Amino acid sequence: MTDYKLKGKSAGRIAAYVENLCRQMKEPSDQVNDFREEMTANLTSSVLEQMHQGLPEEEAVTEALARFGELGEVKKELVRIYKIKRTFAGVVLKGALSLLLLSAVVLGLIIGVWNEWAVSKYPKEAYAMVQGEANVRGTESLSEPLQRKLQNWVDRTWGVKGVSVEPTYGSTDHRVNLFMYAGNPLAEGMLRFVNFSEDAPAPKQDGFLVKTNAFSEFGYNPADPDLDQTQYPFVVHVAMTYFNYTFFYSLGLFLLGGYVLLFAVWASMNAYYERRGNVAWVLLFLLTNVLGYGLYVLSRRWDHPGLQVN
Repeated sequence: MTDYKLKGKSAGRIAAYVENLCRQMKEPSDQVNDFREEMTANLTSSVLEQMHQGLPEEEAVTEALARFGELGEVKKELVRIYKIKRTFAGVVLKGALSLLLLSAVVLGLIIGVWNEWAVSKYPKEAYAMVQGEANVRGTESLSEPLQRKLQNWVDRTWGVKGVSVEPTYGSTDHRVNLFMYAGNPLAEGMLRFVNFSEDAPAPKQDGFLVKTNAFSEFGYNPADPDLDQTQYPFVVHVAMTYFNYTFFYSLGLFLLGGYVLLFAVWASMNAYYERRGNVAWVLLFLLTNVLGYGLYVLSRRWDHPGLQVN
């Protein structure tokens, strides 16, 4: 369709019709403005369609207005439909954004920040507390003040459930703990298991949302036979609770999928109400999300690039 600029009289008739509809709306000004723009665009598009079929401009305007019906008959229905559409679309969009935020929290803050931070921090923290005493070769136990300090640290630190200090020298048959304290049986089982006790099978994990496991801080690489273990005669194990990777990754991906679906529904609703809805756009919204909707917005401007209304 060639570029066309509606005459002032025709544009005025359309503007007056739409303005009468807008006066009936009790919505916020931004929603009224959206409604005004949408109705003006729809009526103008209908006028151009009629003119393309050969009608003069004034008759095309009359025909376009007649298709919408008498003002008194349609204004309440149009306002009601518009209100329902905008309200429902707003709920869908807010739901989509909420799911996106939740997925970011689950995948980013819980898994990416807390787990990685805690697993790295707590074993090093315990290692630093006992380094002065446990570094002395031949030490068979830690001093009582240090033991109390470690117990208080376990009891007061969220996520930490137990700690043990193990000497690295000597044979595994005669290996003993310099110290072990566990806040619950599961933590004790984890510490005994990681300490290679023959009568301590791997304990079952607790719960579905969190796991308890033992993480270690070595002063040496036990797989390196050339390293002098006498320089680093101990290793610290910390039993701690952390979020279950499998569950939270699954939950995060589920929430992200829900966001993609709801956003596609919202975008498809907009396309449908703007009389441009089709399977191709729906698939594009599903596959490309915000990028696809951006392409859709650009395509609307390309439909009538020369359209101007006085």
